[in-house]
Amino acid sequence: MASTRKAVGQSMLLGLLMGSALPIAVMGETTHPSQVVTVLKINNGQEVLVDINGEGRAVRLACIQAPLQQQQPWSAQAKSALSKALPQGSAVQMELRARDVYGRVVARLLKGKTDIASPLIRSGQVFAYDGYLGRCDDLNYQKLQSEAQNRKAGLWAVQGGIARPWDLIEASGEQQEP
Repeated sequence: MASTRKAVGQSMLLGLLMGSALPIAVMGETTHPSQVVTVLKINNGQEVLVDINGEGRAVRLACIQAPLQQQQPWSAQAKSALSKALPQGSAVQMELRARDVYGRVVARLLKGKTDIASPLIRSGQVFAYDGYLGRCDDLNYQKLQSEAQNRKAGLWAVQGGIARPWDLIEASGEQQEP
């Protein structure tokens, strides 16, 4: 009975965060509400446009930060890697984490049981970013990033890695959107 109340509560929370008054299904025993969505477009290395209940919504991948547009070729490589992982029309499980100040849903995406962000971090395409809403302590992203750094994979091929996108955003006076 308690797990049913928890699931209903989580689905109502997800519905409110998504801008819908209708409950959204909660799958399994996860601590985060989730639902199946369809990929419509990859916007950049960390943001996906998905179909949620017939509406196109921007989803920012939780707990990662892709290089910014001006950080070429790294930004294009991150977008390309995400595009390969999530072809248009793919059905994915969206595990809600939060909603950000830009109105985006912040979520972890899974294809089957595979976390979409993990290989991006492992291959050095994106940064692990646990400062984002502080909801990342249940993920192994920092460990994956350390392994990528040790192998000098992707953006870690540059000594010390490239400039951190969050530092560039802060230096711009928050003019740039992450």
